[in-house]
Amino acid sequence: MSEPLTVEDLLRVGTRVLSDSTAIFEDHDNEDEARELLALTLGIDDDDLDDDHEPARRQREKYLSLVARRAAGEPMPFLRGFIDFYGLELRVRPGAFVPRPSSELTVDRALKRLGRRRNPIVVDVCAGVGPIGMAVASERSDADVWALDISEEGCKQGRANARRLGVKNISFGSGDMYEPLPTKYHGEVDMIVAHVPYIPADEVDDLPDEVKVYEPMDTLTDSSHDGLFLMRRAVSEGAELMKPGGWLLLEMSDDMASKAKRLYQRAGFRDVSTVTDEDELSVVVEGRKSPS
Repeated sequence: MSEPLTVEDLLRVGTRVLSDSTAIFEDHDNEDEARELLALTLGIDDDDLDDDHEPARRQREKYLSLVARRAAGEPMPFLRGFIDFYGLELRVRPGAFVPRPSSELTVDRALKRLGRRRNPIVVDVCAGVGPIGMAVASERSDADVWALDISEEGCKQGRANARRLGVKNISFGSGDMYEPLPTKYHGEVDMIVAHVPYIPADEVDDLPDEVKVYEPMDTLTDSSHDGLFLMRRAVSEGAELMKPGGWLLLEMSDDMASKAKRLYQRAGFRDVSTVTDEDELSVVVEGRKSPS
């Protein structure tokens, strides 16, 4: 095959290489990612790509290198340097859980459930770089948001994003689950949101390399056989921190939802329900703490 010279040729090669990869999820739009990588290389918007344009050799080589890295599993946000999440450009780098667009549903539900509560206290536990908490803080300037994670690297990246974006009403704390939350907030929390690690230990090897190789293992699994160890803690320990009527929202896969709902009910939550987005790719279980 002749060397790809034009944008059209490069996109055809890039799409084929990504489609043949076993290191990334099968449901990715490989053609779209190939376009994004070429636009990134050329420093233009992907809508401005001209099929007949012939990029310089250096640009072609850079693009093919990016395609190879992506095909090997390197996450798109690492190649891009950022991810757009709920209108916020969050810079990301290796060492922490990569924010998922699917978590925008959790933000939507959090804002809905907060409603007209004034000056709410919101806790984002197992927050990673804090995309959910950051988005809530950005949308609700009156909220006092705490993003908690055992990873200091995740908190470090979150703080840097908050400073750069001017989101001043979010604080980051590194430690085990709710431990970093100051005691003055105990019993006063209006809402807890979380995307806790829940993949059962024996299922980790089934994940593609873009996840199991490029993200810290403790952001994917709690090493339990059923994936519920941290979820149990998020529910039971969270219930002790919340005001009566406070909401708990946990993001998870649909096969975990029924088990999670039972955890909520045993912990005394009511109005427990499951919410999905239009594509049914995101699942949030939510429940309200019963009055004392």
